[in-house]
Amino acid sequence: MKKNHLKHTLFIAVLSTLSITACSSKTAKESSVVNPTEAAKESSYKDLSDAKKESSNTDSEEAEKENSAPKHTESGTTTESEKEKAENNSDSLVGAYNTNLVSFSIKDNPDAMNAFEAAFPNGYNYTHYEPIALLGTQVVSGTNYLYLCKSTWTDYQENVSFVLLQIYQDLSGKSEVMGSAILFPTEESEEDGEDYSYNTGSYLPENIPAIQNIFKEAVPDNESAYYIPLAYIGKHTQEGKPEEDVIFTAKDPRGTDDKVSYELFYITKDKDGKAKLVKTEDVVFPNF
Repeated sequence: MKKNHLKHTLFIAVLSTLSITACSSKTAKESSVVNPTEAAKESSYKDLSDAKKESSNTDSEEAEKENSAPKHTESGTTTESEKEKAENNSDSLVGAYNTNLVSFSIKDNPDAMNAFEAAFPNGYNYTHYEPIALLGTQVVSGTNYLYLCKSTWTDYQENVSFVLLQIYQDLSGKSEVMGSAILFPTEESEEDGEDYSYNTGSYLPENIPAIQNIFKEAVPDNESAYYIPLAYIGKHTQEGKPEEDVIFTAKDPRGTDDKVSYELFYITKDKDGKAKLVKTEDVVFPNF
């Protein structure tokens, strides 16, 4: 599997999902990464009551919605031409994800769990995805769900990575994997003298006391936001510098209407053994 890499702002390069679709075993296309913009920071949801009042615009709005998402045939599969149309019209949807969720847990989001399970009706082919957290939902003509997942090759268990996985579920309940993007390493972390290793064990910080402790010590909450560690991704090393633990983190703006965002935190220990945050990288949702 070829791994594309993130830049300093974690521009996530999207990989092929290796022959996975919900209903036809058709290979999902590799998608491109979208640069973060101000528009990507704002929600694009529209008030439904306003839309109903504007009856003169109903037809054009419905046509726009149909053009902005993949259309499905009776068999539940998406044609190549329909996928191309969806990709060409997806820019207006960037940033429309709702990240202010009641819970990041998949178990607490039954619709997201249902969509995930429906995307793999016949099990996994080559790549196994284990959902760690629900990161956001996006209403189109159906719903896009974005998950943080642990990815493992089914024929080689040691080949582990952590990815963003997007699944689209239409109004009839049919689901399809639209794309995946590797989180780590970034292009920066693979420069000369740098190396990385994925965490192949338990990834939940609450199950790893050492990770939980360094996070609490290095990342205290403040008045404007508090931080939630969602997954221990792995280690980053650089010649002549202490080893760094990489943790996928949710940033929740305290008491504001701002959206929850996500970051990679690089935490190390100084010569006195005190944990400190040395670097953060923003996680930018790709345009699948």
